[in-house]
Amino acid sequence: MEGAIPLWQEAGSPHQSAFGLTAIRERQDVWPGDSAGPTWDVPA
Repeated sequence: MEGAIPLWQEAGSPHQSAFGLTAIRERQDVWPGDSAGPTWDVPA
């Protein structure tokens, strides 16, 4: 998750309510604001 900090800062340090989660069988991704923008993997 440490790798997520720079992405969060680059996205303008959005509040936690601005995040989304995409969870599918192969992976889980967290993204701030829009799933088309920066994302990072969350270990399952």
